Amino acid sequence: MKTHRFRLYSSILLFLALAKLAVVSKPLTLYAPENLISVAQVVAKQNGLILTPIASSADYWLTLDGGRTIGREPVAVCIDAGTHIEVPILDKSPLLQSVPVDGYLPHEAGYPKYREINLVTRPLSLLEKLWQGIRILKVGRTMSRVALDLQPTVVALAGDIMLGRRVGEKILEKGPEYPFAKVYSVLQAADITFANLEAPLCITGEFINLFRAHPAAVAGLKLAGIDVVSLANNHILDYHQEGMLETWEHLNRAGILQVGTGMNLQEAVQGAVIDANGMKVGFLAFTETWFLYSRKGIEWVAGSCPGVAPIDLELIVSNIKRFKQAGVQVVIVSLHWGVEYSQTVAEKEAELAKAIIDAGGDVVVGHHPHVVKPWGFYKGKPVFFSLGNFIFDTLRPPLSEQGLLVELVYLEGLRDVHLTVTRLNDCQVELTKLPPPEANVIIN
Repeated sequence: MKTHRFRLYSSILLFLALAKLAVVSKPLTLYAPENLISVAQVVAKQNGLILTPIASSADYWLTLDGGRTIGREPVAVCIDAGTHIEVPILDKSPLLQSVPVDGYLPHEAGYPKYREINLVTRPLSLLEKLWQGIRILKVGRTMSRVALDLQPTVVALAGDIMLGRRVGEKILEKGPEYPFAKVYSVLQAADITFANLEAPLCITGEFINLFRAHPAAVAGLKLAGIDVVSLANNHILDYHQEGMLETWEHLNRAGILQVGTGMNLQEAVQGAVIDANGMKVGFLAFTETWFLYSRKGIEWVAGSCPGVAPIDLELIVSNIKRFKQAGVQVVIVSLHWGVEYSQTVAEKEAELAKAIIDAGGDVVVGHHPHVVKPWGFYKGKPVFFSLGNFIFDTLRPPLSEQGLLVELVYLEGLRDVHLTVTRLNDCQVELTKLPPPEANVIIN
C-alpha cells in the first residue's frame, strides 16, 4: 500500500515538475487589441514573440496607453473620396495616397504625426506568480529588450536615360553631373534607384544604328545615386556587341548593376538583387524584339552571341519564381515595349502585366514609348506602362519632354506610391509641381 502511494505521489510530482518546466520553456507570447494587430505582427516578428488572440494567457499586452514605449508608428494623412482621413502606416493600403504634413511624408524623418506603441506585462494573480516562478524573470528580462523598429525602404524608378547626341554635348560642356543636377536630392535619398539606360557607353564598336554616349557620362549616373539600369532595349547594340561589352565594364567600375543583357540567355535573364534595410529587391529586364533594328544584320537576342533578354512570358515567369524561391521579397520587372509616342495601352500589354503580377511579380515598369502612359494597380501591385523620358534630347515636344519619377515606399509591404512629374529643359531633368496622373482603372 505504501509503495503504491509513493508511486502515485512520485507521478504527481513528476507531472507537476514537467508541467512547470513546460510553462517556463514555452515561447513568450504577445496579445494586441484589434486596432494594434498590424503593428503587433511586426513587434512579434522582430522580437521572437508569438502573437496570441487570448489576452488572459499572454505574457505581454500591446497598448497605446501606459507601459513602456517601444517605438512609434507614423499615422498617414490620406485623401479618400475627397476627404482627409488618418490611417496608421501599417494598416494603410498603397491605393490610398499619403499627403505631406508640415512638408514631410510618413516615411521621412521629421514627420510629426505618429502614435506611441507601448508594452506592458499581463497582471498575474498570486497563484500564477507561484506557478510561473522562473518564467516571471524571463518575461521581465525580455521586456527591457523588446523594441519596434520601423525602417522604410524607398525604391525610385526613372524613365529613359540617353546620354549621347545633344545631351553628350552638354556633358562635354558642363560636366557629367549636368543632366541630373536638379534631381540629385530625390534620387540620392532613395535606398535603390533604377532606370533604363538607352544608349551604350563606349568609344569602341562598329556603328550599326543610332546612339552612343561617352564613357565619362557614367560619372553622372554614379553621382545621381543610380544603382541599377536596364540595358534590355533597342539601342544597347547600336555599336555592336563590342559597344555593349564596353558598357558593362564602365558600369561595373562605377558600381552600377545592369540587367537585361548577357553573354548568353542565361546571363541576360539573371537579373540583380539588392538588399536594402534587410529587404531583398530583385530586378529583371526584358525587351520586345519586333522593333530591334540595325543597319547590319546582327543577332540581338542573347543566345550564341551576347545580347538582350526578350519578352517571353514563360521566360519571365520562370525567373520571377526563381527570385521568389531565393527569398526575394520584391520583384520588379522592367519591360521595353509598346509603340513610340503612343499613350494608348494595348490589350496585350495589359494582359502581360496581369500575367506577371499573377506569377508573383510585385511591380511592372515600362519604357520605350518616350511619353507617359497610364498606370494603375492590379491586385494591389503597381503597373507603369511607360515612365516617359527622364533624360533625353528633344524628340517630339511637349509630350516627350515630360516623364514620371516614381518612389515606392515599402514598410512591411508596399505602403505608398509617390509620383513626380519631371520635365526636360535643355537636356536637364527637373522636378515640377504639376499634378501627377491618377491611377487608371484600365488594368483592373
